[in-house]
Amino acid sequence: MSKIDCAVNVFASASLHLDVVDEFIAITQSKLSGTTSDFARDSLTDLLSGLTDQRESYRAVLAAAPTANALAA
Repeated sequence: MSKIDCAVNVFASASLHLDVVDEFIAITQSKLSGTTSDFARDSLTDLLSGLTDQRESYRAVLAAAPTANALAA
C-alpha cells in the first residue's frame, strides 16, 4: 500500500469515526435531557465530555490532512 493510499484510508476512516461520534453525542445529549437521575446525569455528562474530546481529535486529523480527492490526484 502506498503512502497516498494509506493517507486516503486514514482520512476516510477518521471521517467515518467522526460521523459515528457525532451521532453518539446526539444520542447521549438526548438521553441526558430526558433523565432526572443525578447519577445518570453525572455519568452521561462524563461520557459526553469524552466523546467531545474524541470529536475534536478526529476534527484535528481531518483539518490537518489534505482531502482524499487531492491525495488521489
